[in-house]
Amino acid sequence: MKYIKRYLLLIILLMASISGCGTDKELEAYKTDMETFYKDISEYDAVINSIDVASETAVTELLSALDGLQECFTWMAALPVPETFEAIEPLAQQAGEYMEKAVSLFHQAYESDPFNNAAAQAAHEYYERAN
Repeated sequence: MKYIKRYLLLIILLMASISGCGTDKELEAYKTDMETFYKDISEYDAVINSIDVASETAVTELLSALDGLQECFTWMAALPVPETFEAIEPLAQQAGEYMEKAVSLFHQAYESDPFNNAAAQAAHEYYERAN
């Protein structure tokens, strides 16, 4: 999550400096969308970190939170990127794809009987790439 925070902070700061007094509606809309994305992923991060691992519902809670996180990344990757920031568009799309793969592999790992450690390791790798 720390890389996402840095990435989003950089984008927001760049947008604020370029947009000046907010005359460019496209930049302002993108800034608002990215702030929403950051807020939403921060909430999912808090949910994931608050899961009681000893709980019988821990796996269900984790997978549900990861599904929500994936929805956030998918939404963010589909956002129209202002021309000023066109270079980040592939990064956003790639992050969305990595998160989708990570969540799919986490489901594979936790829904397998027995637990699929290889899928969990691969999921963690994709999760780190998305962040």
